[in-house]
Amino acid sequence: MGDEYDVEAVTNKLRIQPTETWKMGDYIRNKDIRYKYTCWLYSTGEAPLKFKTQLEKIECLFLPKIEELCQLKDQYDLNFSFDIVICATGEEFPSVRLENPFMHLVDKLDARIDFDIYIN
Repeated sequence: MGDEYDVEAVTNKLRIQPTETWKMGDYIRNKDIRYKYTCWLYSTGEAPLKFKTQLEKIECLFLPKIEELCQLKDQYDLNFSFDIVICATGEEFPSVRLENPFMHLVDKLDARIDFDIYIN
């Protein structure tokens, strides 16, 4: 996330296709409200009970890109956020444990972690 930056340049540098992007000032999903920041978003697209599996997908994709991510952070004054969505049904609830590789990624990027928990 950041004020204004070239989301295509980020995609090209990382060689990872984002799930979604928007620019500051774009309309939010055809509403009369505009985004207040530019965003390059990657999502695993899943919120299963296998929390560890999803986290490993993020680690495998972004740990090898730490240098590029840090360069982008400095170049565009970016903020990183890991927004983790957990969906629980009935009495099943996943165990949530943040392993060292993921915490290393968070630390190197000075990222925030946000948990959204939904219970059905």
